[in-house]
Amino acid sequence: MKIHKQMIFIGLCSILMLSSCTAHKYLAISDGSKSDGTLTMMYEYGGFEKPVVHWDEAKQSAISKCQSWGFKGAEFFDVGTSVCVAYNQYGCVRWRVTYKCQCTD
Repeated sequence: MKIHKQMIFIGLCSILMLSSCTAHKYLAISDGSKSDGTLTMMYEYGGFEKPVVHWDEAKQSAISKCQSWGFKGAEFFDVGTSVCVAYNQYGCVRWRVTYKCQCTD
């Protein structure tokens, strides 16, 4: 009987994972330093979301902010950082993803 319950549990988990919703995400500026010419941009997503990031809008937002500081453009660092921001009894249910951006001349 124990194996049967495990198989049902695995099956239900698989169905939940496959039925995850695509979520369109837009990075927001969460921090910045005019003197350093750096920005931090972030978005959050929940456990059943499959984030699709709109990079063109993120880049334009970063460029606009950098231009308001007197720079000409902006470049993202290659790697983002994910941090769990909400837990429940099953584990992490919400993540925050941050990216660093450098203003350029």
